[in-house]
Amino acid sequence: MPDPSFVLPLLLQSVLIPSAVCAALLLLLARVRRDWSAPAAIAGGFLASMAATYHAQWSFPPHQALDWMPLVLALALCAIAVERRGAWWLRLLLSALTAAVVAWPALGSAGAAKTIATVAVMALLMTGIWTALASASQRPSAPLALTVAAGGAGLALMIDASQLIGQLCGGLGVAIAACGLLRLRGSAGFGAAAVGASVLLLGAMLGYAYIYAGFSVPMMALLLAALLAEPLLTVLRRRPAHMLPAAVLTMIPVLAAIGLAVKAMQDSGGY
Repeated sequence: MPDPSFVLPLLLQSVLIPSAVCAALLLLLARVRRDWSAPAAIAGGFLASMAATYHAQWSFPPHQALDWMPLVLALALCAIAVERRGAWWLRLLLSALTAAVVAWPALGSAGAAKTIATVAVMALLMTGIWTALASASQRPSAPLALTVAAGGAGLALMIDASQLIGQLCGGLGVAIAACGLLRLRGSAGFGAAAVGASVLLLGAMLGYAYIYAGFSVPMMALLLAALLAEPLLTVLRRRPAHMLPAAVLTMIPVLAAIGLAVKAMQDSGGY
């Protein structure tokens, strides 16, 4: 039986707090411009989860990589302005800035060439996923894919690499789920700006996991495949994919990533 002293704080920090804060912000912002209420609610839910999880370790001036997360949050909110302009190069620029904030603390140990390459790969992946999911931003498939990928990443990270980053990914997934559910039920749609903010935050967390926690490339690739499953199916069918097959295609690589994490834990003697 799970230890309540572990499970209850986990539920509070990564489930109850982000979902409550996200829902409250959406209600408070219901009368303002729709294009920024959703990304603001997601960022607020994630920030609340981070404050509950990481507050005792956070320092200013920053001393470790995760201390720069408030700057990543500010950049994620810039997705609102980027989507108002609708220029692909602004998506790439914002993704590159986010990747740079994540990767530059490792510059001293990784070296300039590896750090630049990491930033470039992260920026291209985030831009591509943002662009692919933005076209589905008014359908349930976009928030579903982001929720499943973030939640699966959180579980895999807690099993294999980092409990802290895993909790933060889980909190992000819950905030995205709450926002997607409330926005889609209210017929406002999820929105391309919400997709952008979610992709930047999730990309940053996966970047932290890969660079600083040793999260494996195969698990990263599976999670990225989950995000691209629905857009790929839409391209192949030449029309928007039905919800059920899109959900199944999103779940399969996430479950595979979790399975790899469990196997890695068992191979290392964990339980």
